[in-house]
Amino acid sequence: MSTSKPDGSFQEAVLLHPFFKGMERSTALSLFTECKRLEVGKLSTILKSFEHRLGLYLVVKGEAEVVVTKEKEEILEIISKDGIVGLSSLYSVLKTDVEESVYSSVEVKAKEDCLLCLVPYTSLQNYWNEPYLKNFLLEETSKRLQDVYFSLSQQVGVAHGLEERTTILKRVSDVMTNAVVTVRSDDSLEDAARAMGEKRVSSVIILENNRIAGILTERDLVSRCLARSVPLTKPVNMAMTPNPTVITRDAYLYEALAAMIDHSIKHLPVAGDKERDGPIVGIITLHDVMKANHIGTLTSARKLENKDFPLEKVKPTVESMLTSLWQAQAPVLHILDFMSGLFDRIYQRILRQVEEELLQEGRESPCSYAFYVMGSAGRKEQFMLTDQDHFLVYEKYSKEALEYFCDFADRVVMALEKAGLRLCDGGMMANQKTWTGSMGSWQERLREWSVHSSEETLLKVQNFLSYRFSFGDIALHSTFEDVIKEQLRSAKILLVRLAQVEKAKPVPVLHSSIRSILGMDRKTVSIKKDILFPFHHALQILNAAHGNTSGSTKEKLDFLKEKRSISSEFAEDLSEAFQEIMKLYIELKRKAQGDTVHLSSLTTRKKENLYKSVKTIREFQQMMLSHYSLT
Repeated sequence: MSTSKPDGSFQEAVLLHPFFKGMERSTALSLFTECKRLEVGKLSTILKSFEHRLGLYLVVKGEAEVVVTKEKEEILEIISKDGIVGLSSLYSVLKTDVEESVYSSVEVKAKEDCLLCLVPYTSLQNYWNEPYLKNFLLEETSKRLQDVYFSLSQQVGVAHGLEERTTILKRVSDVMTNAVVTVRSDDSLEDAARAMGEKRVSSVIILENNRIAGILTERDLVSRCLARSVPLTKPVNMAMTPNPTVITRDAYLYEALAAMIDHSIKHLPVAGDKERDGPIVGIITLHDVMKANHIGTLTSARKLENKDFPLEKVKPTVESMLTSLWQAQAPVLHILDFMSGLFDRIYQRILRQVEEELLQEGRESPCSYAFYVMGSAGRKEQFMLTDQDHFLVYEKYSKEALEYFCDFADRVVMALEKAGLRLCDGGMMANQKTWTGSMGSWQERLREWSVHSSEETLLKVQNFLSYRFSFGDIALHSTFEDVIKEQLRSAKILLVRLAQVEKAKPVPVLHSSIRSILGMDRKTVSIKKDILFPFHHALQILNAAHGNTSGSTKEKLDFLKEKRSISSEFAEDLSEAFQEIMKLYIELKRKAQGDTVHLSSLTTRKKENLYKSVKTIREFQQMMLSHYSLT
């Protein structure tokens, strides 16, 4: 930081600062002669904490940050051009003598190259009776005080439920074990076992060229080696789990928990960057997560998979988990991903359970099958246990298969209802004749849908195109997807009809100054019917037009981006708009307020965010329609 006497150009720039601008010219020039010019480089310190303050610093050029440093640096305020640094110590001006103990507990840094003008407190005392100066400083101080109180009130609101935030929103790096026990892939199993014993750990990470190649746990040693009499002289890569699930150090704890639940694992290697093959920096276990996280409901996540956990308790447990995530202000996409993973596990538990029940009755599955979820579950957007949307495909028709899977689907539907998923009003469930069948019958059904596109058929297709594989035979699923794609290639008219339906249901225009003046502006909007449905339908139709038939909302946006159907920038805009809408939708559903929002009830900020998001989604709908020349 350099200090120098003011020059002519600096003088004119300073006299244009609001501090001087309203003074008499002669008074301003007189006070200016007592000021000093300061030049501060980017990221340099202007004022240190607990340092004696000499006066007010007028920001002539650049921006300064007021920061406080505890465990980490937090920015309290940004002061831009025409702003003032040092108002918090202005009390010294009101005293007869300026004490040497004038200081502040905060630090001020230059966000960018700054040009400042120091007005000493001693000089201010001499001009304190200048009317403009006194009124200006009183107004600026009052305004700053108002901002401080507003900021404090916001922090109090954010601090509500602090216990949840300080646990679930901790980073993986806060909890992980840094000292990772590693071995090379060509080391022996005996070497790995010895390392576990000496270091008292339950797993070792296998490295190849300093990259994570696999993981070996105590359970692997027992089940894959000792139980099968595999010699411990064999290389460790014979028993390791190759290409294990990896998480980054900056991920949140609930992301680690979600990964463990989703993959049924207890150990996660931690990479130092966003790449899966990045250098290993630590390891985190299920025990670490549960030990760090004192939210009881989240520790129940794994219990949902246990067949002994009562189905009647699933819904309240799930609702409690959602509440924890919401109160912790977890990002929307993470909430949807976490909750979707839980619901997948519930579905899979019930499907396995029904299989076992029938097997105990002496009824073995006559052929392979694939079970699919649709609607919000298919799009990975189900954050609450709502209604059931699913269908079933089995390998080949036979009387035995028909009887078995009819009974199978009935039991699954009953169990899901017991767990809190109510029956679908439209009957779109696997226990209905139109939503189950052999591969051959599904192929014929898809052909019928494409030929006879009635209003009822189009409704079915809209729901069907949100499907996602949930459980069953992977090979059968792959064959089924090939059948769907082949059918869509010869069903262009069906996609056009779907697009025509969307043209008749345009995304509303919410912001129109002319309509507002005339009192014609919209008072309410249905988040689901007016915004989310048109968005999802447009996304489905464009994906189907390019040969993609399944996936979550994010996956479908990524697909269109890869196909260059939409730009990366617009894909990002759509993702942000979707998250903003879903945030509002989740808030409404949690308060049991349906899906209709009264615009007058929204804060100005929420309303503006909604307007912007709806405009983006409307543009996307128009883009889809233009693909079929329907605009």
